[in-house]
Amino acid sequence: MRLAPLASHGRALFLSLAVLSLAACSSTPDEGSVDESQEQALFSGTPNTAIGQFFMIEHFGVVPSGYSDVHDMIKHKNLGAVILWNPTNAPGTTARQMVSAYSRSAHDSGTPEVFYAADQEEHGTQRFKSLEGFTDLVDGASLGRAVAKNKSPRVCELHARITAREMSAIGMNMALGTVSDLYTQHSGTPGMFRTRAIDATPEIVTSCITAMTKAYGEEKHVVFITKHFPGLGNASGNTDVDPSVHTYSVTKDAVERELSPYRSATASVNAAGTWPNFGTMVSHASYKILDGSSTPATLSPVILEGVLRGDSGSDGAAFGLDAQGHATAVHGMGLKGVTVSDAFWTWGRTKNLSLTEKRRLMAQSFIAGMDILMIAKVEFAGAWDYFQALYAKQLPADEQAALVTATGMKDFAAVHDAFASRVDESGTRIKSVKNAVGPSTSFMTQTAPNANTAALVAEYRQLTR
Repeated sequence: MRLAPLASHGRALFLSLAVLSLAACSSTPDEGSVDESQEQALFSGTPNTAIGQFFMIEHFGVVPSGYSDVHDMIKHKNLGAVILWNPTNAPGTTARQMVSAYSRSAHDSGTPEVFYAADQEEHGTQRFKSLEGFTDLVDGASLGRAVAKNKSPRVCELHARITAREMSAIGMNMALGTVSDLYTQHSGTPGMFRTRAIDATPEIVTSCITAMTKAYGEEKHVVFITKHFPGLGNASGNTDVDPSVHTYSVTKDAVERELSPYRSATASVNAAGTWPNFGTMVSHASYKILDGSSTPATLSPVILEGVLRGDSGSDGAAFGLDAQGHATAVHGMGLKGVTVSDAFWTWGRTKNLSLTEKRRLMAQSFIAGMDILMIAKVEFAGAWDYFQALYAKQLPADEQAALVTATGMKDFAAVHDAFASRVDESGTRIKSVKNAVGPSTSFMTQTAPNANTAALVAEYRQLTR
């Protein structure tokens, strides 16, 4: 958890993997991280142009022209996304200049628009505030209280509309936004969600998150990524330090409470045709009630394909296990939008791994069904090279064998085919979402971020008093 400054063939793949087999809230990467840029490359030849789209790098700082290494990543490796931190409180106008500079690099090199993301959730997790020309948001718990008091989720719609309008004013197009996690007093991390979560009751959280999807869909230019699927509110601990974090929800009824906001929001955007403006961040915790192998959600094809993208009309295959060891199955959700992993650089499971082992873990996550992997900037060149080598069948023989073992597939040919299929699937989905959102330079304004939200903010303040 990042607490301060990431087709039928597909269904068959999911089933074969399944049988074998906290969040956009992250601290910044270790300043002492190993720079991978000087390593000897595994890959040679003509690269697959989609592969860079599957990575979101941390971007620590906001400067008018951007950073030269990020420009190079966009122009030469087709970098797909950045998550921004603003440690010097640079104004929104500076962020707009930087977004424009990066967008020019993408346009001039013929690469797709970049996702410009930030944690812009609520008061405690908001990277751009009034000091930078944005509206100061209330905390999540205040939203929940307002929904209950007014018997309406209107405040949540306003919260999202203000966020979307102000982010888009400077060209930012992805809000790693308000959590769908239910506050649970007796979880392993109650303090983490005491004010960040909207409420403890699924009805209030569900109505709030669903109202937010309506606003983002109508505002059009910002993708709302809610967190942390399938739910961290009832987790045993913090995935940043403990690789064995798991949910305490061990019955179907309990996990369905946590899934409720995701189900409602997904159904809403699918019905409205605004699905490109909605996606979810996936947690690194494990959910035995959904995947009996206790595989972390970011590595679980059962959760990523079966639950998240599966048929919403009927229960899927029974791959989960309840507390008594009985097989469980849940309806899929039919999510069409993009998924973003929680940060890899903070995940306890990545600690003390070699560079190659980290990249193998990223590949395993992507094959399992993740679209975009949130990684440290210094890890991008090595991860891109590993993915290109995998696609081109250029991984060393020992690494091919290691990846076969990690994925549980029968041989490297099966791994390669699964990876290639996922490249096509995620590449198509990301392209569709970016086309729907539009180029950042086409919707950014030349005024302060909060110049066009005054009326919305007045009503928002009234409702949250």
